[in-house]
Amino acid sequence: MSNFLSLVLSLSIAGNLLAQSGASLVSAEELRHPLTGKSLHMILTAKQHLKSGKHELGMQALREAMTDPMAMPYAISMLATEHLTAGQVDIALGELEQAVLVLPRPENHSNLAYTLYLKGDTERGLLHARKALQLDGGQPKTRLVLGMLLLQQGAHETEALRQLQTAARESPSAHLVLAQHYERAGQAPEAESERRAYVVTSQAFLAAK
Repeated sequence: MSNFLSLVLSLSIAGNLLAQSGASLVSAEELRHPLTGKSLHMILTAKQHLKSGKHELGMQALREAMTDPMAMPYAISMLATEHLTAGQVDIALGELEQAVLVLPRPENHSNLAYTLYLKGDTERGLLHARKALQLDGGQPKTRLVLGMLLLQQGAHETEALRQLQTAARESPSAHLVLAQHYERAGQAPEAESERRAYVVTSQAFLAAK
């Protein structure tokens, strides 16, 4: 992956946590929960701190929520998201491996798949990406991650492109992945078309906010 594309994708991930569309990572805001009472209060407090930019307070609230058996699965899922966003991939990996056991939701499988992509563990990443789609086939971010993993694997280009093209309808970052693929394949017009599509769709998503 080129330095430019790595930087753009990293910025897209950070932007998604600020309510911009298009990244691979499923944010804490998208992790729904059925909690009540004290457990609910712990998670909502953490979310509020994180959303308002009080990162340390939010992380502290999540660590406190880890002591509550009901809140713990959601707390560790959110901790993993925060660590991954901060580039602490190894910490996030351990947390997500635990999260998929205590809360086997598509969001956690998708985020674990993305983390494994970053680690170069393609085969395990594919397993979790496909599991996430099995649980929720409509997630464009999961299709984006699956497409990236398939390209990383290098054996299923047709499926990879199909997944990325589907993801691109709702996740502009997929256009960047497609652009890089076409560049490597020597298909300059297609690469330029995808870069233009990224700019257009990103602006459209921002305008719709």
